[in-house]
Amino acid sequence: MDILLTNIWRFFDPMLFGLVLGSVLIMAWVQNGRRSIVRAVVALANWGRDPFEESGENATYMCRRIDFTLRQQGLAGLETVRSQDAFVLRILGYLVNAKDSKSFEEWVRLEEHAAETRQNISASYWFSAAEIAPAIGLIGTITGLIQLFATGIDPLKMGPAMSFTLLTSLYGLFISHIIAFPIYVRLHSRAEILNAYRSKVVHHTINIANLELADVAPVHFVPVKPTKRDA
Repeated sequence: MDILLTNIWRFFDPMLFGLVLGSVLIMAWVQNGRRSIVRAVVALANWGRDPFEESGENATYMCRRIDFTLRQQGLAGLETVRSQDAFVLRILGYLVNAKDSKSFEEWVRLEEHAAETRQNISASYWFSAAEIAPAIGLIGTITGLIQLFATGIDPLKMGPAMSFTLLTSLYGLFISHIIAFPIYVRLHSRAEILNAYRSKVVHHTINIANLELADVAPVHFVPVKPTKRDA
């Protein structure tokens, strides 16, 4: 342990670590799309806490609050409902102004899918980084070994060269298991909480729309008879 602490500086090469980390982030970005890296970095602001830990908000609470407001103030009163989740406020605002239940259901399903995709992409990015990092480190190690043996083995220089080469594998494992995977676990857990919460609220608002809004009958189009001019 004393040897490790005394030589701790040998385990950190800022330039090499930055090269491995940058390669991992770029490859994860290539796998998950052009906006994934922005969402993944922004998600780090709240990755360590649950979505509603301060307010204690949950799906059951929100559905009951929506029902209470509906009984007391009618459909228009739903705009006064407050939530920590901007997604819920958006669908309630749309429900108040929706013309029929069918169009509302179609819209809210699309919004739910888009919100779920945005939540999952941050976690997917860090999962990709955790998978890629060991491979990037191994590629660096193999590349260094090839270069080492290609230029000849000098016993006096072999130790430092091997140390430098093996650091890439160390950094790959460190980025994967100490940085990327723990972040993925937290973001995935957070996404599951939010997606389950939103799914229940969406299902509840669709039921309200079916009861409160008129259901427009499907439109049947009659083919136009060809005229003499068309013929």
